[in-house]
Amino acid sequence: MPWMALAILGAALGCALLAWIVGTLHIQPPPCRFRELFGIPCLTCGGTRCALALAGGRLDEAFRWHALLALLATLSPLALLWDLRRAWRGDPYPPLPSGGWARLAAVALLVATWMLQLARGL
Repeated sequence: MPWMALAILGAALGCALLAWIVGTLHIQPPPCRFRELFGIPCLTCGGTRCALALAGGRLDEAFRWHALLALLATLSPLALLWDLRRAWRGDPYPPLPSGGWARLAAVALLVATWMLQLARGL
């Protein structure tokens, strides 16, 4: 079963639905509660506005709102195609990296994204 492809398609449909609702009802996304409490942006600040920009085809604006989310969304068609090919051929999913380096790299990427959000003062 192409679970990754289904998740990517579901996320894309969710973004399109969110953009349609926001555009139709002319509402703004809610403010970040973390930022209201502590005065600094959270790790995901700008994520909703990034998704709205992506759904509207405004890639440059999406990167300004949340660079990591925009990068992942930009690369997701490749992951979708890989997963569909893997499922079509009947290949199993490759094992996840078991070393601590993968976890450390993921945490470093998330922290770097947060530092970027803090520097921008979103």
